[in-house]
This record gives sequence, structure tokens and C-alpha cells, in this order.
Amino acid sequence: MAFVKAVLDRDQRLNVRLIAEEVGLPKMDVHRIITEDLHMRKICVKLVPKNLSDVWEFLAQNNITMLPHPPYSPDLAPCDFFLFPKLKTHLKGYHFGTVENVQAAATSALNISSEDFLHCYEEWQQCWNRCIRGAYFEGDKL
Repeated sequence: MAFVKAVLDRDQRLNVRLIAEEVGLPKMDVHRIITEDLHMRKICVKLVPKNLSDVWEFLAQNNITMLPHPPYSPDLAPCDFFLFPKLKTHLKGYHFGTVENVQAAATSALNISSEDFLHCYEEWQQCWNRCIRGAYFEGDKL
């Protein structure tokens, strides 16, 4: 079990087959360890704890306020209105030639200042408030 946990701690995106190959166990055993012993399940492409009480406990201990949020709402996802446009603006119109050049340019674009982060948070609050008031589309006046 410790070997499987160590592999998952290193990279949660691995699937059961890859983990089994790395630790030298049958896939069925690895699946049982992940689901029954480690109490994890697959969400999107990551393995996460079934019980998120550890996360909630961490947030409470660090006085981090949790806001109710739909499981996925593209209107309310900061990546959709802040991060992706920032990346597109920085990368648009260039041919990078290699994956390394793309990674370097993206890393440079993702160097986000505290002012940018604050601005993103304020925009997110505005989106949230529009959604609560029922103004789902830009330009709706409520």
C-alpha cells in the first residue's frame, strides 16, 4: 500500500495500469488498494480522496472561507475569464518551434502579480454577483 500511495503522491494523473507497472503489482490489487485502502476515486484525470473532510479541516484551520460553488460553471471559473485570455494574449501570433519554447512562453505569461490576482478575484466576485441576480449574460441589466 505504501508504494502505491508514494506513486500517487508523486503524480495523481497516473492510471491504474501505469501504477501497477511501476510498483510491480497486478492491476486488480492496485485498484483495490486505491479504492478500498486509500479511499480514493477517479475524478476527471486525477485520483482524489473520497472524503474531502481533510481539505475542509485544512481550510478551517487556516481561516480560509469556503463559498458555495456549482461543480462546474464556465461563467464562474476564473480560468475562463482571467487565465486563458491572459495566456492567449501572450502566446497569440507566435510560432515557438519546440515544446520547450511553448513551455517557457507559457511560464512567462503565468507570472501573475498580486495585483493581477486581486483583479481576478474582484472580477470573479462580479461574475458571482451577476449570476446570483440572474444576469447570466454580459450586458444583462438587473
